[in-house]
Amino acid sequence: MCAAKRASTESSSSATKFAAASLGALVVGLGAVVATASTMVARAVVTPPRRRKDPVRLLGVDKQAGTVTLARTPETAAPGHYSLVFAAETGRANVGAVVDESERTVTRRFWGEQGAQLERVRAVRLASAPQLWVRDLNLPWRWVDVQTPLGAMPAWLIPAAQASDSWAIHVHGRGAVMTEPLRAVPLFRGRGWNSLVVSYRNDALAPPSPDGKFGLGATEWRDVESAMDWAVSRGARRIILVGWSMGGGTVMQAALNARHRELIAGIFLESPALSWRSILRYQGSAMRLPRFVTALGIWLIGSPLARPLLGLEAPIPLSKLEILDRLAELTVPILLFHSSGDTVVPVDASRELARRRPDLVTYREFERALHTRLWNVDSGRWEQSLDEWLATF
Repeated sequence: MCAAKRASTESSSSATKFAAASLGALVVGLGAVVATASTMVARAVVTPPRRRKDPVRLLGVDKQAGTVTLARTPETAAPGHYSLVFAAETGRANVGAVVDESERTVTRRFWGEQGAQLERVRAVRLASAPQLWVRDLNLPWRWVDVQTPLGAMPAWLIPAAQASDSWAIHVHGRGAVMTEPLRAVPLFRGRGWNSLVVSYRNDALAPPSPDGKFGLGATEWRDVESAMDWAVSRGARRIILVGWSMGGGTVMQAALNARHRELIAGIFLESPALSWRSILRYQGSAMRLPRFVTALGIWLIGSPLARPLLGLEAPIPLSKLEILDRLAELTVPILLFHSSGDTVVPVDASRELARRRPDLVTYREFERALHTRLWNVDSGRWEQSLDEWLATF
């Protein structure tokens, strides 16, 4: 072989090896990027938020006109009545109808300012709960401690007006606080039910789990079970479980697995997390993530890698949390509220539960309301539907 041909062959071979090496490095690099993105998605789902932020910019306050101007976001532009919380939750006000808006701002009615002065802050938070604290119910209440395997977990007890063996246990959602379920408490009290509004592991007020991570209902239901035990030890003979968002999925797990589940008379679900797989797919699509990134994140949560990569004490068995796969096990009446406008937990699983178990499920679908903000948009329908359902017990 002549020198020219030999050099050409060697050059071609080197180019081929370089291309193969480059392709291999690219594949490895892309794999690492996908794995990192999927791990971040999965970790975000199971990690509790450590600080409550005031995420909305306050642009102006006109106390004479009774209006407040906020930076435009989906929450600030949403219809309805909300609480405005600010200054590290030392101040609050009510906000109502939108009176003016632009592409960047929303001006709403406000009233009932308490605590810190609104005009001195630059950022606020819109809360769905009309109460900032249990005392805002203007009903008798007291702190109690529910003993759980992880220690004492604080709860609020709001007794019925008369002695009663009927109890409602109220469970808030992921990252929310104990005020979230309070808007239902007066209706339960009016129908003769004691209300126990509970905390659970990894709340700000409750002991953490060993790993400090959410179990998406797979572990939290044991704290609801402890709350049921506490109520039974004080005379409960029938129990309604009330769950909001992740709290909805949690009470469903308690209904399927807890001691004393034979005492459960009914379940009230508000914007419930009934299928974490569909929730994560929906959120992944909203973030424009490739499907395989989301799918890998879902797999990680239930895989042996959940401990080293996500910090979980044990994998979360997402298949056991799929309520639509366990419909035959449901035996008690369910009142189910959800909104077609929910951008956190898609409405599909709730619709399917209602379609497949019409013998048990009373379903009320709302429009325009964001996640767990159905009462805020149509409090009249919300309260009437709940009160009519409670009247059947």
